[in-house]
Amino acid sequence: MRERHAAFRVLPVLGLVGLLAGPPQRLAGQERVTGVIPELAPAECMEGDDRIPVLLVGSYHMSNPGADQFNLEADDVLLPERQKEIAAVVEGLTAFEPTVVAIESPWGDTVSAMRYTAFLDGEHDLSRQEEEQIGFRLAAAAGLETVHGIDVRIGLPNDRLASVLEARPELGRYMGGLQEYGEWAMATMAKWLSEGTVGEMLYRMNTPEAIEWADRGYLEFFLPLAAGDDYGGAEFVATWYERNLKIFSNLHRISAPGDRVFVIYGAGHVPHLRYFVALSPYYCVEDPLPYLPKPD
Repeated sequence: MRERHAAFRVLPVLGLVGLLAGPPQRLAGQERVTGVIPELAPAECMEGDDRIPVLLVGSYHMSNPGADQFNLEADDVLLPERQKEIAAVVEGLTAFEPTVVAIESPWGDTVSAMRYTAFLDGEHDLSRQEEEQIGFRLAAAAGLETVHGIDVRIGLPNDRLASVLEARPELGRYMGGLQEYGEWAMATMAKWLSEGTVGEMLYRMNTPEAIEWADRGYLEFFLPLAAGDDYGGAEFVATWYERNLKIFSNLHRISAPGDRVFVIYGAGHVPHLRYFVALSPYYCVEDPLPYLPKPD
C-alpha cells in the first residue's frame, strides 16, 4: 500500500518531466537542455510535416433533428439549388485529398458504413444529414472504401444544473443569459444561411471567431453554477469535455502516419476537437477556410 501511494505522488512529477522533455515527434533534431522548455511545432500543418493532418469542418445539422438545446431551422438541403451548393463544397474539399473520412456517427455502428457502400453501388439516396451530404460525397470522390463513425453519445447531466439552481435561485441569471445567447446564435446562423450559400455558411461557421464563440457558452453560463459542495455546472462542462475526448480517442483508432483525415461534425464539437488536435504530437491542424467558398 505504501508503494502504491508513492507511485501516485510521483505522477505530478512525471507530468512536469513530460512537459520539460516534450513529445519526441516535436523534438526531432533538437538538443534537450535541462530546465528549458523546447519550442513546440505550430498547431497548423507545415510543409514536410510528418504529423497527420486533420481537416475539421464544423457544420449545422442539415436534417433539422432538433437534438440540441437551440436548433437552427434550416431549409431543405435536397432542393436543387442547395444540392448544387453542396456539390461545390465537396469539390473544394477534394483538394485536401483525404485518406480517411470521419463522421458524427456512433463508434462501432455499422449502419453508416453499410449506407455508404450502398451509396457507392447506387442503391442509397443520400439523406439530409451532413455526414452523408458532405462526408459520403467526399469519401466517394476520394475513392475511399468506407467512412468511419467516431461519435460517443453521452447525455449531459441537466439534473446536476437543476440541483444547483434549486439551492441558489439567484444563479438563474446565467440561464437567462444562455437563452439570450442561444437565440442570438440561431438568428445569426439563419441570416447567414438565408442570405448565402451552404458553402458560405460553413465558411462563416469555421472562422476562428465563430469557433471561439461556439465554445464560450460552456464557461460563461454553465461553469459558474455551484452551490456549496455541489459543482453541478463544472460536472456538466466536464461531461461535454469527456464526450469530445472520447471522440478524439476514436480518431486515433482510425488513423495512422501518412493518413490525411477529414472530419465533418456538429460545429459545437469543433472547438474542443481542434484544441486536442493542436496539442497532440501526432496530428496537425489543416485550416478549413481555404477549402470553403468565401463569402463576398
